[in-house]
Amino acid sequence: MKKNIALVAGGDSGEYVISVNSAKIIRKNLDPERFNVFLVQISQKKWVYLDDANIERPVDKNDFSLMVRGNKVFFDCALITIHGTPGEDGKLQGYFELLGIPYTTSGLLQSAITFNKHFCNALVAQWGIKIARSLKYNKTEKPTVADVLSKVSLPVFVKPNKGGSSLGTSFVKETKDLLSAIDLCLEHDDEVFIEEYIQGTELTCGAYMRKGELLVLPVTEIVSKTDAHFFDYQAKYTQGAADEITPARISDEVTKLVQETTSFLYRKLELKGICRLDYIYSNGELFFLEANITPGMSERSIVPQQAEYIGISLKELFTDVLEETMRVG
Repeated sequence: MKKNIALVAGGDSGEYVISVNSAKIIRKNLDPERFNVFLVQISQKKWVYLDDANIERPVDKNDFSLMVRGNKVFFDCALITIHGTPGEDGKLQGYFELLGIPYTTSGLLQSAITFNKHFCNALVAQWGIKIARSLKYNKTEKPTVADVLSKVSLPVFVKPNKGGSSLGTSFVKETKDLLSAIDLCLEHDDEVFIEEYIQGTELTCGAYMRKGELLVLPVTEIVSKTDAHFFDYQAKYTQGAADEITPARISDEVTKLVQETTSFLYRKLELKGICRLDYIYSNGELFFLEANITPGMSERSIVPQQAEYIGISLKELFTDVLEETMRVG
């Protein structure tokens, strides 16, 4: 019997469009012989089911159900593809927990921790993984340049502490640009995360549970071509703005280090579903950058590239994740 899948997209962040694009790709690649797919787009203003004619129908938030042709539809699983709040920070996970609906991402606690760069880095460092020097301010604090430079050295990244897709992130090389970068960041979040720049090779590695076993995907090397010189929003979502090289042009030893670290952190952070972990390899050492629990799934996204390299199609990838989620409940 086919399972009813809610493909949940949208959200309340600047990554809404990226989420909707990911959902279109996922929908095209879900097996119609196994799944009845219902595209649900949510925002602060409304939660709606978008039918095949693009007509919006309301979602009953009391039990996350729909009325379709006079029948009430309930879901066997929620496939969350929201980047940013509420799909990546634990809020939506808590809602589905209350309703007893299985969902494809990490749990409430794990989502909240990995979404918060400051807390995630502190936890990862406790396990012996190297991180860059950093500090955090909230919007009520008014740091001076001297305050910041007493703890970190330029150049630095100034980024939203709770956010993704690099929206609101600046690469600051000169003291005169520091406070304006903090102001820009506060347009996207109420907390600022300032992290020292580490020169090296940017690497990223996906992983997910497949038939009860953790599958660590090939490592991708990222070479940004934008003026920002890092994998910013433009580099991520503009054709030709970054080279994403799979497998990465690194030694077997470094590849093994990245994959083993990814496996270690996936288990230690108690992640679920498809995740992607980002790193910098510099002067013989691997530095953790961040964990993404709902990585992009558009045509240009990295995890689909990594899966394809080892012969896993998008259809197979999403089937794996849905079946594993429903198997473990």
